[in-house]
Amino acid sequence: MKGRRVGLRDFLDDGRDSDSLAMSRRGRNGRLIAMVVMAGFLAAMFGPPPALAWVATNLGLELWLVRLQHGVDARAERPLPLVTRLAPALIFSSVWSVSALLAWWHGLPIMKFAALLTLLGLIVESLKYAALSRSATVSLLPPPVIALAAMPFSADKPLWMEILASSLALLGLGGYLVDAARLLRANALALEQAQVEAQEASRAKSAFLAMMSHELRTPMNGVLGMAHALGSTELDARQADYLETIVESGDGLMAILNDILDLSKIEAGKLELEAMPFEIRVLGRQLERVWRETARAKGLALSLQIAPDTPRWLLGDPIRVRQILLNLVSNALKFTQEGRVDIVIAPHAAGGVEITVSDTGVGMTPEQQAKLFTPFVQGDRSIARRFGGTGLGLSICRELAERMGGRIGLVSRPGEGSTFTVVLGLATTEAPAPEAAPDVALDVAGARVLVVDDNLANQAVARAILEAVGVLVATAGDGREALARLRVENFDVVLMDVHMPVMDGVEALRRLRNGEGGRPDVPVVALTADAMSGEVERLIGLGFDDAHPKPIQPAGLIQAIAWRRAPAPAKPIPVKLATD
Repeated sequence: MKGRRVGLRDFLDDGRDSDSLAMSRRGRNGRLIAMVVMAGFLAAMFGPPPALAWVATNLGLELWLVRLQHGVDARAERPLPLVTRLAPALIFSSVWSVSALLAWWHGLPIMKFAALLTLLGLIVESLKYAALSRSATVSLLPPPVIALAAMPFSADKPLWMEILASSLALLGLGGYLVDAARLLRANALALEQAQVEAQEASRAKSAFLAMMSHELRTPMNGVLGMAHALGSTELDARQADYLETIVESGDGLMAILNDILDLSKIEAGKLELEAMPFEIRVLGRQLERVWRETARAKGLALSLQIAPDTPRWLLGDPIRVRQILLNLVSNALKFTQEGRVDIVIAPHAAGGVEITVSDTGVGMTPEQQAKLFTPFVQGDRSIARRFGGTGLGLSICRELAERMGGRIGLVSRPGEGSTFTVVLGLATTEAPAPEAAPDVALDVAGARVLVVDDNLANQAVARAILEAVGVLVATAGDGREALARLRVENFDVVLMDVHMPVMDGVEALRRLRNGEGGRPDVPVVALTADAMSGEVERLIGLGFDDAHPKPIQPAGLIQAIAWRRAPAPAKPIPVKLATD
């Protein structure tokens, strides 16, 4: 018996209170209109008192529902008691069913017809709630079914055949209603489960990408950081060539990682575009210089043409525009073995700018073009084996172009090369005001910096970069060790890794600002291997003075130290004694 009682409660306690109450809120106007119509019938047939009693009863029930709705909102989705959940629907349905039954027994033929419509409307209403909650259906359905069963007994002497026929019809109707309610709720539960699984999968993917970003960027920080540090030493021609290969390979791996992260941001709708003035001509010339040596090494001609009437200043995200151009030119050079690659920048007739990248490479069939912009898909397997790549670049280019109010198109034939045309709907703008000269020169010689990182390779990278420009570097392996050093030593800037064992960077920063680590106002710059959307803004919001992603860029890190370097307190002890 106990197990059966628990099963019944589990059967009734499904769905969310807010869903059923929201459904009733949406149907309120319809109920009020039906109440007024029914009140008119009652007043015409039986006089004002029954009509007034009818209106008062329904208005009282509506006020009860309003109170329940406000209660659920205030309780932040905590479930209502079972009786409170079932009572409103049961009373509503009972009131309308009794009124319909009275109209059937005592009214004229038109009232009997209205009574049937009322009961059928209640049955339809109960099925509408079946997708949200079984308990709502169980509360709404019995009264109209009982009323229908009682109608045959309104005759003076009902025949047993009439009673049997009506009973069988009601049983059939009841079976249909139960089956329909079961299917509706099953479909709703399947949809709810699918939504939950999709959300869980999205969260799992984001967590996986964040973890992989951290795990890949951390060793790459060591590889590229040491490569940059090695480049500042004296190397012979062969060593410099080897080092350049290491840096290019590392940059290629970082480009693949960034493509994957960009695609994840686009799919999640979290990719944000900047809006700032930039010179498209300068961007084009920089791009041509970047790829000039690659084209020369392959024996290809690389040309850049900029139409004279191309607007000088555009308003948009120069980093993302550069990303589109880099992908297109990189692909053109990759798939072209002989001939040339041409870049043309010109104004578009409908506004904005049109960029064309054409090559004399392998070209593509219509079948290959049809799936070219699909993520992780290339023309065919032989292309992936021969030329490499992830198949993400063009998919990201299309998404970026569309987010900039433009599009990307392709014309290609096998053996005759390809022509990509990108239209970006960027508005023209005025040249930005010149930036004021910085108040702090980029002179960091003699600055004392504490590097807090549990990874010894990252410590070595920071030390190599900073000591090369005269910075005095000390290290700590976690937040607790950093606080201990800050209590007894004075530093100009703290470079704090975010993810560390024992005590992470966020907790260490909180304790530092609370006075548990010497000067609470010492500048703290976060170093993070997480490159997900909004990470830098999140860290600054937590109290860091600045945040830099890994792999560390030497120039950016030195600039951050120069700007955040705090002057050492001048004679702090005499000042404190004088004020005391």
